[in-house]
Amino acid sequence: MTLVGVDWGSSNLRAYRFGPDGAVIDRRDSPRGAARLKRDEFPQVLADTLEGWLQADTRVVLAGMVGARAGWHEAPYLPCPADPAGLAAAALRVEDAPAHCFIVPGLSARDASGVANVMRGEETQILGSGLSDGTIVLPGTHSKWARVEGGRITGFSTIMTGEMYALLRNNSLLGQLAEGDTPDEAAFTLGAQRALDNPAGVLPLLFSARADVLLGSLAPQAVASYLSGLLIGGEVAAMRDATGQGLVLICNAMLAARYQVALALAGVTDVTVVDGADAVARGLWRIGGLLK
Repeated sequence: MTLVGVDWGSSNLRAYRFGPDGAVIDRRDSPRGAARLKRDEFPQVLADTLEGWLQADTRVVLAGMVGARAGWHEAPYLPCPADPAGLAAAALRVEDAPAHCFIVPGLSARDASGVANVMRGEETQILGSGLSDGTIVLPGTHSKWARVEGGRITGFSTIMTGEMYALLRNNSLLGQLAEGDTPDEAAFTLGAQRALDNPAGVLPLLFSARADVLLGSLAPQAVASYLSGLLIGGEVAAMRDATGQGLVLICNAMLAARYQVALALAGVTDVTVVDGADAVARGLWRIGGLLK
């Protein structure tokens, strides 16, 4: 049996062809993300992307928004705790596919007070991170903080940091005085420290992004970094009890640098950064190898 893994997000898809030992021997990228497709377009896009890779015994494991309600076929959420074997057992077999295809379900969780959370796609990265016990953070539009115990994802929280930044920067009074997006390390650090120091949270601090500009204590060119610092610092402050040591970040280098600054201000310096593409490939391999 040969195995192909596909990370099919809203905007793009990445396909990995694995060797017998799990090494990625080829990779392809496409801008044909799930949000850009009608349901009947998925089979052809997959066939085009995997052209030349498919053999009679090839299995294709797909993860991400391809399994969302608005994707190809909805793969119901699997409640935590979950491990690779559980995800493989719950994978949805796709009948209208150009190969033996299975869609990995997303995960759901509820905290002690009944607050619900879902993820779709990140579970594959988490299980490919190499961490068996600890906290994994996936920064982004909707940041995820996941708890891993004994190789199982036992629960997680979602903080809408990236989406809030975009809304504030582009569609609020706070962004009107901002000029450019050139990174300003001092402004970011100031915002992160203020958020970490304020027990009332970020909301009472946000207007300072405008007030400091009007009073001359913050340059318009620094507003974007200051807002980013407030929001990422606020995220770290809200999740302070989940930090501990041995924390893993799965993200690109730019985001990793910002989170490492905020985490260091909170006293967390034992941080490992894992590339997202590498993590998702390992996760797809782990789950795909357990498909029945």
